[in-house]
Amino acid sequence: MTYKVVSVVKLGQIQGNYGTLDKYGVMFEGQTTAAEMLQKPESPVVKPGDVLEGELTTDPKYGLKFRRSRSGGFGKNDPQTREEIIRQNSLTNAVNFCVGKANHMQAKDAVDYLTGKQIIQVATYFAKYSQGKVTVVMEPGEIAKEFGYQETEEPVNDGEMGEQEQIEPSDVPF
Repeated sequence: MTYKVVSVVKLGQIQGNYGTLDKYGVMFEGQTTAAEMLQKPESPVVKPGDVLEGELTTDPKYGLKFRRSRSGGFGKNDPQTREEIIRQNSLTNAVNFCVGKANHMQAKDAVDYLTGKQIIQVATYFAKYSQGKVTVVMEPGEIAKEFGYQETEEPVNDGEMGEQEQIEPSDVPF
């Protein structure tokens, strides 16, 4: 839920499991009792008028507590955030891949190859691969030979990844 801050008083600092925390007494709009709130000293100071997302809980021993909701970052498995991270990572790796490949070409061919369109196409393919939407199907013997390993008799099953488009290595568009 969201709560609008009416007033804030810093009550001091405490030593938590993950370092020093600032302790505040916060009065929220519509509440008759101030809630205790903890936050890292480097976090922006809460002020009247701020709207905070979180949860108010009553602890029989310690009274009313406010705990902020986590927003984004590595603590939250937000599908949109995951999608953005995959796209950024795919673009970075596509640039690295295309530049690396261009370094092994003649100068004129490299200039023709290194286009924004080419990089975006590679990034799109990398993103689809990272999301499990496309896989490259190779015979186990091919993979083993390619990397210098002996072929195993038992196939490895890494688990189900959902619906996938399977293509042959020769059909990879780059």
